[in-house]
Parts: sequence; structure tokens; C-alpha cells
Amino acid sequence: MTSKGCIFDIRRYAIHDGPGIRLNVFFKGCPLHCQWCHNPEGQDPEPVVMFNRTRCLSCGACQDHTLPDACPSGALETCGKCMETGEILELALREKLFFDRSGGGITCTGGEPLMQPEFLVSLLAACKENNIHTAVDTCLYTPEKVVQQVIPYTDLFLADLKAMNPALHKQYTGADNALIHSNLRTVAHSRVPFALRIPLIPGVNDTKTELEAMAAFALELQRAGNLITIHLLPYHDYGKEKRSRILRGRAPFQGNFSSPPEKQVRAILNDFHRQGLPAFRGG
Repeated sequence: MTSKGCIFDIRRYAIHDGPGIRLNVFFKGCPLHCQWCHNPEGQDPEPVVMFNRTRCLSCGACQDHTLPDACPSGALETCGKCMETGEILELALREKLFFDRSGGGITCTGGEPLMQPEFLVSLLAACKENNIHTAVDTCLYTPEKVVQQVIPYTDLFLADLKAMNPALHKQYTGADNALIHSNLRTVAHSRVPFALRIPLIPGVNDTKTELEAMAAFALELQRAGNLITIHLLPYHDYGKEKRSRILRGRAPFQGNFSSPPEKQVRAILNDFHRQGLPAFRGG
């Protein structure tokens, strides 16, 4: 099986998105518009043009052009390119020694990889055929049939849990969360190991009501399936800098958030632990 997809980054030697040393493949496009997104350049399904101020020579060569090739210093760059399954598999096979020694593999992330289901399944299947561990980092905002297509080729899901209140979720991400929660239950009942990733956004989902509801839902998923961990991800503003660099293409709105205090993060983790939830910071 072969296919083509739009990718905006590939990172070697990644250690945070699944076990061991990994090759992280960033899929272009996302159906959500999270106001705290740390990869805003990945939201638009089409390539975007970005500007790197540190490389700019102020020569004016780009003023009358629409293509990054006009920039002699590389300050303008296209974020997003078409790649075939075989190209990415070749990169993964070069790293297989590191995968095997560390228990690592490939992680499909984004953006949202489930927005390109044919390409995703093609890549996951090719990796499985070559005994490469596969992980999918996803918001799960997709038809259930897409999740079912991906499950047989996935060794680990990294699934987002952003908010429990539907109105709150829609306000800050642009979409209701009913489909996401339904798909989380589907993943849990599939028996594929999965981790929940909770972005901790002060003023959005750090209230007592939200945290209690998320813990209760996590306990439900834990009883149903193979929940291996919860990643609590405190907000950082790295996405704002990248958003400011998008010149052409969709530049998503970024809210005015701040990082949570360390004392609050520790308190939330302690509360999760008291309830028997395997939570830790980062991941």
C-alpha cells in the first residue's frame, strides 16, 4: 500500500511522544482551532509561508514575489510538503537500530494525522510490516470509522483530553467534544494501550469542576481499557512566536494565556494520584 500526504516536519531522536527514541512525523491540517495551539503552522491543511526574522537580510528581494525561493537568505520558507509512504518508511528504517535498542518507533502527530486517514493507515501498515512500533498522537475529532481503520496498525494512542464541558470545549477549540469522548471510549475498548494528554490551560480547564470531571472520565476509561498514563501538559507560549511568523496561509487565533504555577501543577498531579490515576508532568 502506498499513498501521499502533506507533512510539515519530521524530527529524529524524539524522546517525548511515546517510548524510546522516535521518529516524529508531523501531519498537516487539524479540524480543531485550539487557541493555545503550540503548532499553529500545522493547523492549515495546505502549506503556509513563514518568515524567520533572524535570517532576514532586509534586502527587499521578497517584496514583489510570492514564493520563498525569492529569498536569498532563507528567511522565507514553505511549511508543508507532499511526501510518499515509501519516503518516510525509508527514513524510519534508517533509525531502526535506535528503535530496537531503545524500544522506540515512529509517532504520527501534527496537526492531526487522522485528517489524512488513507496516508496514515498506509504509513502505519508499512511500519508494522517492518516491525516498527507505531504511535498516533491525536485529538480524535474524526468519524469513528476512521478510528476503527487505524486501530489495527497502532501500538499506542496518545489522545487529547482538553475539556469536559461541551460549551467550553467549543469556545476554545471550535468544536463540540461529544465525538471526541465517544472515540476515546472506542479506543479504550479496543484494548490498544493509550495515554491521555491534558493541556493545562489557566482560566480554561484548571477549575475544580473541570479537573474533577476529567479525573472521573479518566477513571471510566481506565476501567474500560489499557490506560497506561496521563500526561499533564502545562501551557507554554511557544506557539505564539510561530504564529507571528506565518505570512501566507491561515494564521489561527491565539488566546492570551499564561503558564500555570508549579504549585498548582503539583497539586493536580497529587490529586490524580490519590484517585489511582497514573499521571505525571510532560510526555
